[in-house]
Amino acid sequence: MGKIVLLVPREEMLYLAHNILQEKKYAISHMMAIQTEHTVVEARNAIAAGATILIARGLQASLIKQYTDVPVVEIVATAQEMALLVVKAKQIVGKEKPTIAVVGFKNMFCDMTYFETIYDISLKTYFAANGSELKEKALEAMAEGADLMIGGDIAVEAAKEAGVPSCFSPLQRILCALRFP
Repeated sequence: MGKIVLLVPREEMLYLAHNILQEKKYAISHMMAIQTEHTVVEARNAIAAGATILIARGLQASLIKQYTDVPVVEIVATAQEMALLVVKAKQIVGKEKPTIAVVGFKNMFCDMTYFETIYDISLKTYFAANGSELKEKALEAMAEGADLMIGGDIAVEAAKEAGVPSCFSPLQRILCALRFP
């Protein structure tokens, strides 16, 4: 079996992944929290050290797929995780039927087709084709009246700068907070 390496953007995701992987007994040879701007370099270093499969999420997964030839397993937010985020988002916003924007890459999120009906929300998705579009999509979501934004680091930072509440969903656990300047 090949050498598997996990690369994640946040330290807390690394700890959560470690705990989950201990329970499942997967043979992960190395786990690292890396900055997105170093993704390709870190992925190539892992490959040079013998990695044959990389695990990543969002923009980092997209960059690795674009600039390397190693298979990438993408971490996707589950429907349960997204459901918990939506419920928390409704509590934070405090509106009867809030507009919740989901910003990121389509590969980061589960199918949310019926979330509007199930949770009595207006859900708008803003999926970027590449990393340079993420901030633009976040700004578009806010310009269209998002009450709260769910997304990765770039979307959450854009929301924070604009004073819009946001939620970030790391691996297998919900960390949600109001993000104001």
